[in-house]
Order: sequence, then C-alpha cells, then structure tokens
Amino acid sequence: MKFHCPVAFDSLSLRLRILVALTCMLLPVFLVQAYHQRDILDDLRRNILLFQAKDITFGRDSAAIRSLPAAFGEDILYYTLYSPEGKLLWYAPHGGRPRRLKPMLLDEGQRYGGWFSHFAGEEISVPVRLTDGNILMVSKRDVLERVALDRLLGSRSLRGASLTIGLGVLVVLFMAVLLRWTMRPVNRAAALTRRIVPDDPGRGVPVDGLPPELRGLAEAANDALRRLGLAYEREKRFVSDAAHQLRTPLTVLGLLLEEGRRGGKPDWVGIRREFRHMERMVFQLGRLAKSDRAALTARSGAVSPADLSRAVREAAVSLLPLFEKEGRTLEADIADGLRCACDAGDMRELVGNLLENALLHGKGATRLRAGRQGGRIIVDVTDEGDGVPEELREDMFRRFRKRDPNSDGSGLGLAIARQIARNAGGNLAFVSSPVCVIRLDLPEIPDRSPQLREALP
Repeated sequence: MKFHCPVAFDSLSLRLRILVALTCMLLPVFLVQAYHQRDILDDLRRNILLFQAKDITFGRDSAAIRSLPAAFGEDILYYTLYSPEGKLLWYAPHGGRPRRLKPMLLDEGQRYGGWFSHFAGEEISVPVRLTDGNILMVSKRDVLERVALDRLLGSRSLRGASLTIGLGVLVVLFMAVLLRWTMRPVNRAAALTRRIVPDDPGRGVPVDGLPPELRGLAEAANDALRRLGLAYEREKRFVSDAAHQLRTPLTVLGLLLEEGRRGGKPDWVGIRREFRHMERMVFQLGRLAKSDRAALTARSGAVSPADLSRAVREAAVSLLPLFEKEGRTLEADIADGLRCACDAGDMRELVGNLLENALLHGKGATRLRAGRQGGRIIVDVTDEGDGVPEELREDMFRRFRKRDPNSDGSGLGLAIARQIARNAGGNLAFVSSPVCVIRLDLPEIPDRSPQLREALP
C-alpha cells in the first residue's frame, strides 16, 4: 500500500526542510524528558517507603517481624519474608497474599542509576535485608502521599514543560534566523544568475561567500555556462561565416541563371562550377561545425585513444593515386605504435587536408614523416614549394583565408585541421624552413598493449 502524504515535501524550500528536520530531532528529546520526569513520582514513593522500612526494621531479625507495626501513619503496611535464596518463608495474614520479591532494588546502583524506573502502581514495595540475612518485602498503599506528590510534580512538570517549549521555540526561531543568514549568499547568487543573458554567459555564478557544500555546485554551473558560452559564440560565428561565404556564390549563380533566362542559352559549365563550389563550401562548413562541437567533447575528457600510425598511413594511401595522376612523388616514413587521444577519422581527415594542400599549392616531391620526439608525436608534411612568410603563417589558419584568392579552395581546410589538432591536445603550425613544412604536434599516449599481452598467462 502506497502512502500519500498531503504535504508535498519536494516543494518545500531548503530552509523549511532544515527547520522541519531540527524540529523532528528536538521532539524525541522533549518526549524522553517528559517520560523521565513522570518516572520521578514512583522513585520518590519508593525511596520514602525505603526510609520508613529501614526505620521500623532497624536491628531486627526474622523472629521479630511479627511485632512490626501494621500501619505507618494512615497507610497500612504489608510484610512478606523471603530467604536469601528467594524462597517464601512467611507473609502477613492481613495482606491476603504474599508480595513478589524484588531483589534488584537491594542494589543501590540499580535503584538509583537505572535509565527506567520499575512501575509501582497503586501499591509500592521495597526489600529490606534483616540482620539474619533474610529479605523482608515491605509494601504500602500510599494513597495520600501519592496524591500529594502527584500534585507537586504535576505543577513542576507543567512549569518545566512551559520553559522547555519556550526554549524550543526560541531555538527554532534562532535556527530560522541562522538559516536566513546562511542562505543569503545563495539568494544573492540566484539573483545574479537570473541576470545572465546569452550575450554575456561569462558572468557566471558568484562563489564568494558560498558555503563549501554549495561552492562545488556553483563552480560546476559556471563551467557549464562557460562551455555553453563557447558553443554560443561558435554558433554565432558559424552562422555569420556561412552567410558571408555563401552570399558570393549564390549571387554569381543567380546572375548566371538570369543571363540564361534572358539569352536562352544558360552557361551550364559556370552553373555547375558554382554548384560544386557551394557544395564544397557547405560540406566544409558542416565539418567546421563538427570540429567546434568536438572541442567541447575534448575538454570533458570523453575522447578515447586512437592508433595514429594507422590513420596517417590510410590518409597517405587514399591520396597516393592523386599524386600519381599529377606526376608528383609522395614519400612516407611512419613510425609504428603512435597513439594519441583523438578520433581516428578526424586524424585521417587532418593528414589528408595537409597532403591535399601540398598537392594543390606545393611543388615537387612531398614527404610525410610521423615519429616521436621528446615524448610527443611529430607529423611533418614537406614539399619543395616556397615556405610561408613568417608574418603570414598564423593568418593562413584563419577561416576563409586563402593564400591565392583566385584558387578554387574555400579557405577552411587549414582552419579545420588546426581545430582537429587542438581538440586532440596538440597544435598545427608552419615551420621556419626554405621549403614549405607544416607540423602537427600531439601528446603521445604510451601503447601498453605489449606489456599487457606479456602479463597474460
């Protein structure tokens, strides 16, 4: 059976939840205190009777118990005699029955130090050890004493309960004020967070003054806002770049179609050329957007190691027919076991872009070398063409930047390649040299598979 609570605790504020929890913690304390205070009545009755019993049995043995008084004041006394082993020896006839032996009350530690009192009821009984070792149970119906003690303790309990409840209310009010003071930085952070807009995601949630338990949450939220801000900036830049770069081919295509409509002879060669240019541009814009998204994945550490040696070889093999068709030479020197935290398909595309640039814009033989240097992976693509001037090297990696404005390229190949390299924790740059050398520098992940194979039985 499912219990449905009329109060939706999930909708309560954190402050109210803590107050409810503290109240629930204080309530058992008050109940236990009330129980023990009510227990004092029986303890007082028992100790009064114990003093009276010791007084009337002082210096007496079992032979003298028949001369004990039958009453103490207005209260009737009943006697029951037991041996040290607990065997019933005698009981007063006017009591009608023997009273049960309670040997645990002979021990002062149990009589005074116990957590819970032995319930007495209307008749109170205590044991007294006589001079001959026997145990005499003295019982009494203390009606008048019980009424007087009950009134006294009742008034004291009422006063104590009033003080306790008042103190509890003060504690709850104090905790409410303390929680309000504690939640003040949280409320301030929430107010500032509401002011964050898409154009300014870098403001973040202020962490100064936040409790350590909430600071981690605020820092995680700031990190998420930062990544969302980067994604938003990339999205804006992508849309702006796409609109700018597609405007020209669309304009040219529109003019060609209009001239064809007017003259009756469309320039199909030019139209196909513009369509191919637009198709290549759209493909590379999509690839650029994919590499931008991959940058966020790389920052989260969600990239698995890949076999870079194999990816470089596959890129070289795929471009080799184009080099042979152009009468160019492609030489490759690729070390085995190169591994990095990257996507193998991205690395094939990166190396393919570099080789294609060398084929389209370079001269002579092209050399592809991949190896290790100082704990890092170095991939160099070299051709015999002129090197890029130092002042233009970084500019060549800007989006839509072409060294030859009249070339058919989109100017996105090197930008995509560098973004892929940075997603893998490395970089792509031109190297100072008389010939054209572009270098891919990546951190290496050691290949532990041989050691693992040796460790297997």
